[in-house]
Amino acid sequence: MADQSVEQESLIANQTYKRTSDGEDEELGTSNSELGLRRSLSLVDGISMLVGIIVGSGVFTSPGVVLQDAGSVGLGLTAWIAASFMALCSALVYAELGAAIPQAGGNAEYFRIAFGEAWGFAFIWTMFFVLTNGSVAIVAITFSRYIVAGFTGVSPLESDVDSDPVVKAVAIGCVAVLTIWNCFGVHLSAKLQNVLSAMKLLLVSILVVAAISFVWDDSHVLKKNMHKPFKGSDFSGFGVSCVAAMWAFSGWGDLVFLTEELKDPARNIPRGTISSMAIVMVIYLLLNVTYLCILPASVVKTSAVVAIDATNAALGPWAGSLMSILVSLSALGAANGIIICGARYLYAAARQGQIFKSIGLVGVRSRAPYVAHLLQGTLCTLLLLQSSNFVELISFLGVSSYLFYGLSAAAHIKLRHDLPDLHRPYTLGFYPYAPLIVICFSLYLVVSALIAQPLPTSLSLGFVVSSFPVYYLFIR
Repeated sequence: MADQSVEQESLIANQTYKRTSDGEDEELGTSNSELGLRRSLSLVDGISMLVGIIVGSGVFTSPGVVLQDAGSVGLGLTAWIAASFMALCSALVYAELGAAIPQAGGNAEYFRIAFGEAWGFAFIWTMFFVLTNGSVAIVAITFSRYIVAGFTGVSPLESDVDSDPVVKAVAIGCVAVLTIWNCFGVHLSAKLQNVLSAMKLLLVSILVVAAISFVWDDSHVLKKNMHKPFKGSDFSGFGVSCVAAMWAFSGWGDLVFLTEELKDPARNIPRGTISSMAIVMVIYLLLNVTYLCILPASVVKTSAVVAIDATNAALGPWAGSLMSILVSLSALGAANGIIICGARYLYAAARQGQIFKSIGLVGVRSRAPYVAHLLQGTLCTLLLLQSSNFVELISFLGVSSYLFYGLSAAAHIKLRHDLPDLHRPYTLGFYPYAPLIVICFSLYLVVSALIAQPLPTSLSLGFVVSSFPVYYLFIR
């Protein structure tokens, strides 16, 4: 214990919350200031939030990329299972960290305690300028394309953010409405997210019913797809297919940003994370089998709107428009969840003095970090006003998220070593194998990205590194 930093020692001495006799969390220290965040989210709210963030539009649009890289149906499904396992390992790391250190800063707080202030700032810097707003911009464009297609009857692929001003206007309107809505409090944010998550379940249910109906009438497609499922497997492309599948799980650790608003985080962070991952894993495997029940594997491989193609084949052309609208609502739920979580790490960074204190202001009644929301919404809108090529460039920079997943696992190991007496309401089993698996896979993802796309990957990692001179020159 002698080698622990002052910050680490104070963390042990002053837990940010304690359990009272009635099971509620009593706020201590600086977790929630007099006008801080309010604990109002239930376990169901947390699950709805995380499932809503993870299940966006990717699994409904182009899961064929995984199948194409794998070369066969059997190896493609195996890639989804492997990606599920990798995501689950990382999610369990976050479950332990979030329950032990229930701070809205999430990763930034873990890096700050484990590696120092500069690493926490590097996370805030990259998340704000690249990962969060880039993700929201891309998801907003997807929402716009599908909602416009749903009401006009055209294919979502025909809608372009540059050539169609309606698509761009709807995307910007989406960001503006969600930003303003979230300024009125997390309780309203959760209600909207619950509705949108219910729409996701409706979407999945329609696809499953369509598959059952189709197979009931004609099982030829399913039998053909499942005949010798590993025939044509390309094991050299298995790693690439796993990477493609991993993208669909992005956001698995985001529940930790809501630890200061989640009731009983000591229990509900682990419960919410594990339950959400179980739900997502079932949904993803179920949907992939569903597509293969209706469409030949060769069609799934090349389709960029596979959910629409599947419902059209099973139920008729009338279902395409309905499916477009439901996919757009699924994307809207992902955008809403990302916006909610993004404002929380900005709030925490302001409280720590790493950015302007005014960014951490919360509403007297709403207890929402409205300044952080407005700042985040403004930057995202500016991104959407640029060309789609610029937004795509931002998405390429998202490879830095792999780095942070690995660093979170490294922080988990370091804090286990440095803070053995830290109260951990949930303890990850298979230690240290689970975090080591996450670290190794994160390194594999970064190296693979460097080989496949050296320029954008170098820019992404360089952007993370650029945060350090900024911190030491202007923040420290």
